[in-house]
Amino acid sequence: MDRRQFLQRTLTAASTGPFIGRRVWGANDRIVIGQIGLGSRGYYETTINLKNPGVEIAAVCDVFRPLAELTKQKCGGRTESYSDFRRVLERKDIDAVFVSTPDHWHAPITLLACQAGKDVYCEKPVSHTIAEGRLMVQAARRHHRVVAVGSQQRSAPHFAKCSELVQSGYIGDVSAIDCWIVSNEYPQGAGKLADSDPPAGLDWDLFLGPAPKVPYNRNRYIWNFRWFWDYSGGNMTDWGAHHLDSIHQIMNVTAPRSVYATGSRKLQDARDTPDTLLATIDYGAFAVRFTNSQVGLRMDKYAGTLIYGTKGTLFVDRGGYEVIPSRFSAIVRSDIDQVEDMLASRRREVSGEAPPPRDRTPAPLLCEPLKVTGIKMDPAIQEVHVRNFFDCIKSRQKPVADVEIGHTSIVPCHLANISYKTGRRILWDAQREQIVNDPEASKLLTKNYRAPWRLTA
Repeated sequence: MDRRQFLQRTLTAASTGPFIGRRVWGANDRIVIGQIGLGSRGYYETTINLKNPGVEIAAVCDVFRPLAELTKQKCGGRTESYSDFRRVLERKDIDAVFVSTPDHWHAPITLLACQAGKDVYCEKPVSHTIAEGRLMVQAARRHHRVVAVGSQQRSAPHFAKCSELVQSGYIGDVSAIDCWIVSNEYPQGAGKLADSDPPAGLDWDLFLGPAPKVPYNRNRYIWNFRWFWDYSGGNMTDWGAHHLDSIHQIMNVTAPRSVYATGSRKLQDARDTPDTLLATIDYGAFAVRFTNSQVGLRMDKYAGTLIYGTKGTLFVDRGGYEVIPSRFSAIVRSDIDQVEDMLASRRREVSGEAPPPRDRTPAPLLCEPLKVTGIKMDPAIQEVHVRNFFDCIKSRQKPVADVEIGHTSIVPCHLANISYKTGRRILWDAQREQIVNDPEASKLLTKNYRAPWRLTA
């Protein structure tokens, strides 16, 4: 079977084909996995998985052959290395795969893995478009697959504690939330590099896959792929995926009502995603403001979330959380009240009457202060998060970061990028997963795939 025939047969999304490999797991059974994508995140995940005594890494795969060979040696040479992920999915002995590729490959590989009877741990953001994300959820359910998303903050106890505090009313009613990722790359950013031949051992055409055909450029590869629409969605879908997922968890919400985003490019590099973005995401009872800037610095934290409540403000990041209580404040007095106070004060001066004593008692706190810091999320929390995936493979329960959670958490991020591209506020029908009354924006819920790659429901 040649490559084109293989693609036409398999890339029909996960709505067709029988469920493969249903199995009853024993407590001591080893889980055999394949690692697809071996950049910084995928290579790090092999470190975690090598620590699991009940896990065997049988295959490692990357379009850059030297990286696959390097990872094979890291695994003691006991695993097979591949350049083409389809060779991994063909193996009957592999139970699950880790998908740690650039974002534009998350959906195609996950769909094919589900169809091949593999459970999947997919890195965040789960999808490159909203339509892809819904297909991934459907594939997981249709084929009875465990599909987890690498949103490891879901496994951090202090984020769970923040959820408990907010939902119990500890900081009162929440009116607004700020979250941000700020770093200083000004003025050069990633720079501007000329196109060139790909390095030896890199299958550039397979790296591009369903994305448009373009010449190799180092800035489109490995880390910097995040700054190009063809492969990702900038910091809005990179760090926004973490922030919005935790906000959904803490606030117990799943979808916004509307999103508006505006931004610009200040850096002198070749990226086409904005390096500065401000998105306002309306959930009805409260609004979220996401700020990304790669120009300038914040004076406190480069990434974090502030949740403003009527009794106090909660700050949380990967290092801990803090509740800053509010104090009871007097009713705001009108101008006429202040004028009457001035007249009364003047009368006392004329008559020689002593002013009334001032009440210097501090206003009461509306909640008690809390502070938990010094938490180190990685690698401990990442190991817990991955362990939950392996446990769910055997129990067949949904993981803590199930694919549905990953999908609903990234939807507002995709909508923010759609708003940025169209310059309009996006109204969202969450039940139907449709943009309201905007045909042009609705086209951006999906994308065209470069032939012969395709996804069909």
